[in-house]
Amino acid sequence: MGSFSFYYRSRKETSNISIRFIHKRVDYVQSTPFVSNRNYWILKTTKKNKPTTRHKKVEELKGDAYLKSHKSKLEEFKVKLEVQFINDLENGIAITKDWLKKAIKDNHSIIEGIENTNDAYQEQLKVKEQEELNRKQNILKEAIVSIYDRYVSNEGELKKFKTTYQWITKFEDKSSKVFKIIDFNQQFIDAFKSWATIQEAYKLSTAVNHLKRIKRAVEYVYYDDTNDIIKVHKQLPNLKFTSLNELEKASSKIVVVLDFKELDKIDQLDISTNEQLREAQKCILIGCETGLRFSDFNKLNESNFKKSIDGIEYWEFKTSKTNKWVQITNTDRLKHLINKYGTPRANYKINDDIILNRDIKRVCLKAGLIQLIDGDLTLSEKHDNGTFRKRLVRGKYPKHQLMTTRTFRRSFATNYYGKIDINHIMRVTGHTTERMLRNYINVNDDRNISSGYKSINEYHQKRNSDVKLKKVD
Repeated sequence: MGSFSFYYRSRKETSNISIRFIHKRVDYVQSTPFVSNRNYWILKTTKKNKPTTRHKKVEELKGDAYLKSHKSKLEEFKVKLEVQFINDLENGIAITKDWLKKAIKDNHSIIEGIENTNDAYQEQLKVKEQEELNRKQNILKEAIVSIYDRYVSNEGELKKFKTTYQWITKFEDKSSKVFKIIDFNQQFIDAFKSWATIQEAYKLSTAVNHLKRIKRAVEYVYYDDTNDIIKVHKQLPNLKFTSLNELEKASSKIVVVLDFKELDKIDQLDISTNEQLREAQKCILIGCETGLRFSDFNKLNESNFKKSIDGIEYWEFKTSKTNKWVQITNTDRLKHLINKYGTPRANYKINDDIILNRDIKRVCLKAGLIQLIDGDLTLSEKHDNGTFRKRLVRGKYPKHQLMTTRTFRRSFATNYYGKIDINHIMRVTGHTTERMLRNYINVNDDRNISSGYKSINEYHQKRNSDVKLKKVD
């Protein structure tokens, strides 16, 4: 006995239903004239606690009167195909793909009526499906999903947007509401921050970063909408994520870095027998010297290696996170580190930062960085329901415990601030203004004063020296 099954095979929201026919060694799939909605057939579910999808059977279709009518016609169509198959098989008619095409055409005409085929019914269906599509496209979480395609090659950013999606889901559960794109306004931002910082006890900066990603997603789908389907709030261009008071409170951040003396201690460690810690040692030293994110370490390779007109060696490539061009000069100090350790291999993937952060702490402990300093350490808090939640807790901790991959860039910027051209530092860190850079490394005005004092004195010492040389000549 042959079997007929319906399948929605398109990624589009509206498309023709396909039918699969199986009989002994025959297995054909053919499109039908019936137009349907992807939302009817694809069920979102979970497998092993991970989100996934499942295709429904025609008997599982449930909904309003319109969907019931759609289901009824498909079931009637299926019965007619089964009857024709039995009759034709008994009469010795060859069961081929052409037979399936003709059977589909003939039986669809009987059900719909020749005069109605692809006319009133399909027009009504398309109107209803378009309304459903418009509604879905204006859901806030759908905007987040839409921007996934933009970051499909950037695993780090994609992971952040997926986390933002989870945050919106939790906020919707708390609010007992499914938010639309037009709901993303100043009131939403204030309520979201209040929930995240007070009820969930997250840092303000964490909440603001999620809000900024939401805005990027909203703008992404809005500017890509050529049919004027997406509706945004009129406040969108002028949204404010933080007030002056909040910024003042947030500015009390603590930046922990490794200075050159501490880096020398790490350089002097002999851990050649432990390959994993040796790699972490290399990452610390080269990361703090170049200011690179650890996800870009493997780009210090031959294909990106260049020479300037005056013979200076450097690497040039686009960063993984921001997709911006960066140039890393092969200085004498960097040559020493690479000659001694080699370039950092691509051992660490984006999801392995936990392993690298653990090994960094172990290396710094071996280097004797155990002095108690102020800092924010991630600790796990146990809830009454037995679950754990990670939180940044401010206090005094041994310095090695506060070391992470973020220490690399901040150490580079801090150690060289006031010593080299600030534009070179900003080209590496990606900051567009000195004010942004200063906030990043949390320097105060004293650093500028001492830097200016030193630079002016050195200038005049050199000038006086040149004047004396001229007099001697």
